Amino acid sequence: MPPIFVNTDHGLKNKLYNGTKAGKAAAAAEGKMQRVVKRIIDKAAGFTTIQSGQAKGYVIRLEVSKVERTGHQTKCGLSGSIVRYPPTATRERGKGEEMVSTNMTGNATADGTSEGSLLDCIEAIAEDLVSKSIPIMRADYLKR
Repeated sequence: MPPIFVNTDHGLKNKLYNGTKAGKAAAAAEGKMQRVVKRIIDKAAGFTTIQSGQAKGYVIRLEVSKVERTGHQTKCGLSGSIVRYPPTATRERGKGEEMVSTNMTGNATADGTSEGSLLDCIEAIAEDLVSKSIPIMRADYLKR
């Protein structure tokens, strides 16, 4: 069985990571989420982020859902989903995404209120959500 491909190609036309709620740190937050997904997927047995031929696999979408700076701490939250890749054709709506999981959420707290503290918080949650998504994708892939 070929490795399971996970698309991490984030850009203006293909917005996989949304850091809007991180304010001025939005671009840094999106970059952090992308790097975490690549790092964890590339270490996982049977997975790859390198596309080849007619790759089949998944997209992990992550979004900063909450940022609160209080006292000397930063609290943040992420939400995410897993969709099948590539988009599939349906009679009703042309090409569309097939959801695999939509209930991925996580929260964390980091000491400090700097951008670095916020990025540490985002990194910790992203690592947890991506690690938990691997068995979900593996099980779904066997059904395809």
